[in-house]
Amino acid sequence: MLLERSKETKVSRQTLYEQVWATPMSKLAKQYEVSDVALAKQCRKHDIPYPGMGYWRRKETGKPVKQVPLPPTLDPNKQMITIRGAILPVALRQMSEDLVRWINEEREERQKLDVPHRLTNPHPLLMGLLADLERAKDDSSGAARRKILGLLNIHVGPQLLPRAYCILDTLLKGLEARGYQFKVEQDHEHPFGVIMNGERVEFCLLQEDAPSDQNVRGRLCLHISYQRGDGLQINWRDGKTTRLETCLNDFVIGLLKVAEGQKAWRLELEAIRTQSRRRIEEGQRCEEELARQKALEQEAVNWAKAQQLRAYLSEVKNMLIQKHGKIEQGSPADQWLTWAHQHADRIDPLTAK
Repeated sequence: MLLERSKETKVSRQTLYEQVWATPMSKLAKQYEVSDVALAKQCRKHDIPYPGMGYWRRKETGKPVKQVPLPPTLDPNKQMITIRGAILPVALRQMSEDLVRWINEEREERQKLDVPHRLTNPHPLLMGLLADLERAKDDSSGAARRKILGLLNIHVGPQLLPRAYCILDTLLKGLEARGYQFKVEQDHEHPFGVIMNGERVEFCLLQEDAPSDQNVRGRLCLHISYQRGDGLQINWRDGKTTRLETCLNDFVIGLLKVAEGQKAWRLELEAIRTQSRRRIEEGQRCEEELARQKALEQEAVNWAKAQQLRAYLSEVKNMLIQKHGKIEQGSPADQWLTWAHQHADRIDPLTAK
């Protein structure tokens, strides 16, 4: 199960009423693994009054507070409440200690990524890209330039390229300074990726068309290639009042979370495959054991049948001798007895082996 609801709880209307007046909504919501907004919505839906703004502050300071009584209701649908926790990626419901530490470090002022206005001393990957672009400057169709830019997942028009270079250069240097490595695969759909926590995370820098009411040619967006549908942020873009350059530390945090999400997804798939393989192997062992048991039982049946045939043939032989005095060698009776004993030997597992 790669995604699951963290919790589903049934609670009576009376119990939830008592809880919201005994515990602040923000703390109570965490117990149900939902937001305080979602829990308040459940209260309103079931006509459960809850403390308003300032209630807990007044109570903490010893000022008088008033608890609103629970109004009666005859609606049977409001007597029991089902609170379903938010859908979360299994591994990110409780982030690893390493991820928490990395995120906290990324939020420190010393880690702030500042994007220069001009590109100077570019990162080797970007320098190689610029050199390739210089060699392809005579390409009138632009196909060669787009292919070269695509190696670092840059999909930006000429007018925004200077900004894009500065942003990517800052990211490359910042990620490398944090100990992360990069990988470029020529034949990959998304050639460029960064290795974080043992996972290859792919991202691109692209240009989005600006809304028609903005007097700009376009806006830049950093996009992480991640399609697990577990609620992690994967896009950071220019806004009306903010620029992408101010979001790079948040973007790095996004990369870290996606790396952990990918790792959780991979480990979950490996666990599922291992369980499936074990079930198949166990099924095969059971089938083999059943076949051995059936073979053993059949051998016992055949052995008993052979013994029974030999006992019968002994009686037939005694009867023929009593009747004829003896059994002539080569006679029909002798040939039949020989054949019958051979048949008994063939089905007897002891003699057959």
